Amino acid sequence: MKKEQGVSLIESLLVIAMVGIIVVLLANLPNAFSLINKSKHTSLAREIATKQIEDKRAINFANLANGNSQISDFRMNLLSNSSGMVLVEDCDVLICSNGEPIKKITVTINWQDNAREQTISLQTFIGEGGINQ
Repeated sequence: MKKEQGVSLIESLLVIAMVGIIVVLLANLPNAFSLINKSKHTSLAREIATKQIEDKRAINFANLANGNSQISDFRMNLLSNSSGMVLVEDCDVLICSNGEPIKKITVTINWQDNAREQTISLQTFIGEGGINQ
């Protein structure tokens, strides 16, 4: 019996297929890491905005003054070039047509991800005698 040496065509094709799969996986890694970071930053911004809303809910309705205020949360430093505003205003007459004592709270957070501007904006209403009042 003769001992055959060399590489068969099937073995060569399997090696080429495996190398191709590895190249495709490595080419997609930067995009995967970018998506993971974007998701993490978006989640953090939502957490900060939610905390701001809960802080406003903890204030007595009579002390809830209209106007803008900057967000001062230490976690904002984890978002690049970030800024945030909390807007408190009276309820729009189209929504509160009977003059209900309700305030509209809008929390907006802006930051940069991969040189692209990202924004999260959450809105809620707080009524006199409502939750936490």
